[in-house]
Amino acid sequence: MNTSFLQIIIFFILIEIILIYFYSKLSYQIGLVDIPDERKTHKGNIPLAGGITIYTCITLYFIFFDTTYFDKIIFVSSFSIFVLGLYDDLFNLGVAERIFVQTLISLIIVGFGIRIFDLGSYSIIDETSQTLITLGGFGIILSVLCIIGYSNAINFSDGLDGLAGGYLINCFASIILYSYYFGKTDNLSLIYLLVILLFIFLIANFGLIIPKIFLGDSGSTGLGFLASCYLIYFTLPDNRHFHPILTLWAAPIPIFDFLSVFLYRIVNRKSPFHPDRNHLHHFLLKTLISPKLVSFILVLSSFSLSVIGLITFIYFGALSSMFLFFFVLIVFSLIYISFKSNNVTLK
Repeated sequence: MNTSFLQIIIFFILIEIILIYFYSKLSYQIGLVDIPDERKTHKGNIPLAGGITIYTCITLYFIFFDTTYFDKIIFVSSFSIFVLGLYDDLFNLGVAERIFVQTLISLIIVGFGIRIFDLGSYSIIDETSQTLITLGGFGIILSVLCIIGYSNAINFSDGLDGLAGGYLINCFASIILYSYYFGKTDNLSLIYLLVILLFIFLIANFGLIIPKIFLGDSGSTGLGFLASCYLIYFTLPDNRHFHPILTLWAAPIPIFDFLSVFLYRIVNRKSPFHPDRNHLHHFLLKTLISPKLVSFILVLSSFSLSVIGLITFIYFGALSSMFLFFFVLIVFSLIYISFKSNNVTLK
């Protein structure tokens, strides 16, 4: 990291802190606050200023600094999701409307070429030959499902201080880690910036030194969309920073939690997008006193799995890394079912 970029980082840290104070006060005036109810355990009305603070910083970055064509496409698309989430924070948009717009914007970004073309190469027959698994037209469907799924997975996890923000840092830090392993260090400046912005947000999210704020749907879905698009972008055939299988390991626990809860709701004939208190972090709150401890354990576990996924890839290959991911997913789902069968359900 050169001196000039370090100065840029320091500049944005100062800007973000100033914006946190400004948007916190503005949020109270316009009603952009999270009010406690039967599903929420926080005390008092908390400004939903995290998303708008981070997106203001990102917008300034795109205005004053050079970025690639694809960076601009990803930013504009995710900004649209951010605006949708901001409207939802203010006026409680319906689920059908949210999914429709998310699908539309996902199709647009796929149309610009940011999509899954293949799953990478694997040693299927023997170690000396590599088989590239291409997807053809199915890659379009898979891309849309992954973008929407990951965006909502981050939003679903936004139930404890530090959890969604920690998962997002996990994702962007994994992109940096995986890229460095493969010797691809170009075009990572914005990813570095996002990690720093999210770290400052976590300080505010925990109410340390600066005013306490939440991401809101605007921040969780917008940044979740941004992260999913960058995972695809950095695995494009012409811009491959790392093997596509590693995208599964970039922030695995929110994916595991989302899929387990999503399928459980469908099996029980409930709306898969209906909010409740049946996520893993809710169950852990029954056994661990501190919500901060729950967030720390889950984010640390997710980071650890991201590293384990890379190590498995390095020493045993892409196919073993894929099998391990789905094995851990099955174990996670069984643990989730165990919690449910023991009636560890929060009303």
